[in-house]
Amino acid sequence: MTTARDRVLQAAVTCFADKGFAATTIADIERAAGLTPGAGGTYRHFPSKKAILEAVIDGVVDVPDDEIAPPGDDVEATAHEMLDYMRADMMRIFFRDLDDFPEQRGRINQRTLDGSYRVVAERIAQKNHDIDAEAAAAVILGSLINFRVNEALIGPDANGVDRDRFVATWGKIYRAVLDPAGAAF
Repeated sequence: MTTARDRVLQAAVTCFADKGFAATTIADIERAAGLTPGAGGTYRHFPSKKAILEAVIDGVVDVPDDEIAPPGDDVEATAHEMLDYMRADMMRIFFRDLDDFPEQRGRINQRTLDGSYRVVAERIAQKNHDIDAEAAAAVILGSLINFRVNEALIGPDANGVDRDRFVATWGKIYRAVLDPAGAAF
């Protein structure tokens, strides 16, 4: 069952992504959440619009490593999960609104970017001692992020290849980094 607080958070994500933080009003959020605008329903859960934004960011950063960089040998499934985790609405908020909230931008960078890179670099280092694991993680994850950013900012056809083709090739490249002797292109 979805609570009023959850509805407010989801409505805020939609409103912030569509209109931007500054242009979104509490009444917009209340309306999108199915609450009566101006009746104070939002303030029962959050003291301010900024507190709502902070709670939205909490939802992004307070996830386990396995959700940010899923384990397992099915690297294509991992890529799909990571692309799903990088939601377009959150990317629009990140790029458009978080300049005014550097502490929130830092939290996202530290957890989702730095955390993902760390986890993937550790996995690469365990399997391939002949490569700079941190640099390889940056290349591998950077391509996923770039794919998703293009979709979020430009549109679903922005990358010139569909998601399945991208993920299939990404998986081959990742496997080649993990096991260069077994790489087959």
